[in-house]
Amino acid sequence: MRVTGTAPGDLLILQREGIAPKDFANPDTRVRHRAMMELLAAAVERLGDPTLGLRAAESVQSGDFETLEFAYRSCVDMREAIKCAGRYMLLMHGAQETRLLEHGDLATWEVRITDDVEQLPAANDFALASTCGIARRYTGQHNVLREVHFQHTEATSETEYARVFEGAEIKLGMPHNALVFVRSHLDAPMSLAHAGLKHAFELHANALLERIRRSQSTEGRVRLLLLEHLAAGDVNMADVARRMAMSVATLRRRLADEGTSHSDLLDDVRRGLAERYLADRNLAIGEVAFLLGFAHVTAFYKAFRRWSQGPTPAAYRAQSLARPPLA
Repeated sequence: MRVTGTAPGDLLILQREGIAPKDFANPDTRVRHRAMMELLAAAVERLGDPTLGLRAAESVQSGDFETLEFAYRSCVDMREAIKCAGRYMLLMHGAQETRLLEHGDLATWEVRITDDVEQLPAANDFALASTCGIARRYTGQHNVLREVHFQHTEATSETEYARVFEGAEIKLGMPHNALVFVRSHLDAPMSLAHAGLKHAFELHANALLERIRRSQSTEGRVRLLLLEHLAAGDVNMADVARRMAMSVATLRRRLADEGTSHSDLLDDVRRGLAERYLADRNLAIGEVAFLLGFAHVTAFYKAFRRWSQGPTPAAYRAQSLARPPLA
């Protein structure tokens, strides 16, 4: 789904993550799993609608999942499509893995969350309902589901579950989210199967995966941790090493192997965020200093003048706001 607006609370979460509204239009922008769950929880509470995940799934349009979907729908049959989606799941979700199990007359598509972030019911609803919708769209088959497994323990809406999942048995409090369906559905032909397009989209998907994996280097992980904990101020090398379950010496060595250091990364993250925050006239300079983890505004001024080689934060803001907006 495309983001069309954000509430003030959402903006605070996104600012903490170093994401500006204009970044929504960038297909390379990625939001951490924990932040996504915070945004989703805020949306469910704000709207007072526990079925938000189901409604969002039903609003998914053809092509919304971009490269992953294009590769998936070009496969010859559902079995190949499910395996294709599993290979490229990282394009959509950095903490989710899937696997296909075939047993007797049934098959199970299982979804595992690989981090310690609690998955909200609305997120579970969206994952399983949108998967069902896409499978129906590209095979034309209905009424193949036998069971739907949810990790959460209370149904968001029994009536909506029965409608969306076409009367399949709903099992709550399960170890993993999963769809159980008739095994013959795996042989269902995909309506847009095209071997040539599949090859082209898989080449593109592999290139995108490589780009994501590079960002998950030690440097990439440190950047994410710095973004997450800047405002709290606990971003020294010992704090970062502890969160990465390694010694300070090991972290220093791995960063050196990648041609950087903790202090260089902290400076770079702070500088990039400072320029973004100063362009927002609604943030006082004292608030910017706080968001960047500085104990005092004077420390922020000193650091910023070093980064900018002269201008103070106030002067930089004045220059930034005086520039005409980009067309």
